[in-house]
Amino acid sequence: MNHTVWRWAGLVLAVGAVALAPVVLPSYYQYLVCLVMINVIMALGLNVLTGNSGQISLCHSSFMAIGAYLFTILSNTLHWNLGWCALIAILGAALGGWVVGYPARRLAGIYLALATLAFLALTQTAIEEFPDLTGGIRGLKLENASWFGVSARDPHLMFYIVAMSCGVCWYSVHCLMNFPLGRAFDAIRTSPQAAMAFGVPVARTKLVAFTLSATCAGWAGVLFAWVVGFIDPVEFGVGSSLKYITFIVVGGTGSILGSWL
Repeated sequence: MNHTVWRWAGLVLAVGAVALAPVVLPSYYQYLVCLVMINVIMALGLNVLTGNSGQISLCHSSFMAIGAYLFTILSNTLHWNLGWCALIAILGAALGGWVVGYPARRLAGIYLALATLAFLALTQTAIEEFPDLTGGIRGLKLENASWFGVSARDPHLMFYIVAMSCGVCWYSVHCLMNFPLGRAFDAIRTSPQAAMAFGVPVARTKLVAFTLSATCAGWAGVLFAWVVGFIDPVEFGVGSSLKYITFIVVGGTGSILGSWL
């Protein structure tokens, strides 16, 4: 009973802090907090893949790039509603995760790391070789747009949407780990052979982990492009992928709280 009370009290305090933050914090600090929450979404997604299912990925910044570039290109060229642009961009990143995960589901260790690194190099080359579409090495700026009559560059709007996205992502990952699929992830990480002996479809489960993790990365990419307003290939290179791996290693692989820390 006391545990439940404390949990609800913590939730109320967290919601209250998020609601008051834009009122209390200057715009620059709101911007920094938004970047922190975007990194939390990336860490949560990567933890599902690496921390829970035991698969190494050196191309997570590529999934983030797919989300960021699709969102920016659709918004700038087609001038669609930002919600639709975000949805299509996230689905595009999920598809990228499936494309990488399908052949990689039979790989492990250094071979999986090299396969994901090859996809990162391919993504970087594609961005740089089509400058008319992606801006190339010069980068790409997100043009001003509105969301139901409110400027998309409004710092309060950005803060609340990033905070809600972070909360939804955290809750989704938390629930996933308590579902049979989440327990299958842990079983594969511990021993793929034992998991297979108990009837867990190892290859299919690895593919699901890759797709879900890429979905979170694409979601983070959309938010990053929106909050920063400018993207370039440097933001999505191998250094960024190693940075996200560092986040989950320092916080604790497989730990949801560690992703926040």
